[in-house]
Order: sequence, then C-alpha cells, then structure tokens
Amino acid sequence: MAGRVLSVVSLIFLLAGCDGKRLYNYAEQIDRYDQLAYIIDHGMHTAVVVDATSLSARLGLTDTLFGSFKFIEIGRGDAGFYQVEEETFAVILKALFLPSPAVLHLSAYNKLPAKKFPLSKTIELKLSQSALEKLLDAIVSDFNLDQGRAIELAPGRDKDSRFFRSKGSYHLFYTCNNWTADVIEQAGYPIRHRWSFFSDSVMDQLDDVQYYLNPVPHRPKSDELVDR
Repeated sequence: MAGRVLSVVSLIFLLAGCDGKRLYNYAEQIDRYDQLAYIIDHGMHTAVVVDATSLSARLGLTDTLFGSFKFIEIGRGDAGFYQVEEETFAVILKALFLPSPAVLHLSAYNKLPAKKFPLSKTIELKLSQSALEKLLDAIVSDFNLDQGRAIELAPGRDKDSRFFRSKGSYHLFYTCNNWTADVIEQAGYPIRHRWSFFSDSVMDQLDDVQYYLNPVPHRPKSDELVDR
C-alpha cells in the first residue's frame, strides 16, 4: 500500500512537472524504439536485466561466464545483508539505518526474464539505442573498476552469479529499488527514483507509464459483476 501511494505521488509530479513533457515525448517516439531492457520484481527487491554482450564488454567481463549468456540481471544491495545466508532482523535493521558499503549482484541466464522467473512480475522497457547506452552507462558508473574490469568479491546467490564491488553506499533513503529506478530515469525513461523505496513503488510507476501508453477499458471489480 505504501509503495502504491508513493508511486501515485511520483506520477502526479511526473505529469504536472517538466517530466510530463518527457512522458509525452517518450510516448510519441516509442514506435521507433527497437532496444529492450527488463525490470523484474523479486518481492522486496527489483533488478534490471539487459543484453549480456553489451554489459559484459563495458565491465571487462567478456572472458568470464557473463560473456557466454544472453542476459545479465543486475541488482544492488547492502553488502552485509545481500551476502548473508540468514537474513535476521538485526541484519535488516543495520542495512536500513546504518549507511554501509553496497554491492552489485550479477546473474547470467539465457531465458527471457519472464520465462526464467514465471512467478515474478516482469516489465519490458522499449528504449532507443541512445537510451540503452545511457542505461548501460548508469549501471557501469556504480561499479568499482580496476583497469577497466569490475572487481569481483564473492560467488553470488546462484551458480551463474557473482557479487561485485560498488562505488556507493546503501541506506534507508537509497535502497535497491531507488537504484533500479535511478538507472532507468538516467536513461530518460519517464519515472522518478526519489520516492521509489519499495519494489511496488518502482513497478507501479512502470505500470502507470504502460497504462498511459496503452490505456485499457475499465475493468469492473468483482463486486460490480452482477447479473442483469
């Protein structure tokens, strides 16, 4: 509920302010966009999915497992929370209220995100080539690189994944979901990251943009379905 309220607030500002023009321009040009990225909701946590070849080259990882798959999923989180095996209440509180180092989690796979995670909500973003480049630039800018290569920290949460060092920190006012919305916003996609603390805040804003692009007729609620 809180996430939905924040997303509505963001959409109001989006439509009322200078970003309203950005939303309009995006809608006007969308038929020309031929590049894709994906946002996936894993519950409390959102992540970005992009073409593996493009991202692995920018991170100096073409000679690793990330250079041999179709997609790379990128998520960001608190270094202590994200890498622990048991997520205790104390670890969660520390991650939220004490600014701490952040890590980036890369996971590689070949299936489309919606098929890889059929129980998770996935939204497809249509982007121009220029917007995709900006998205990749925004993602890469958060990695701590050593001579052009992302610094690997540890094995990831599944077989084909790894943790990498981030330049930034994690705290209550810049969560994994703020980061997801931020890199999308930097690509020119018409959403705002400042109020996107929750996964719902991100996904609801994306839903609102999708609705703006493809409005659907009113769908009655169950209690409106009565025999006539």
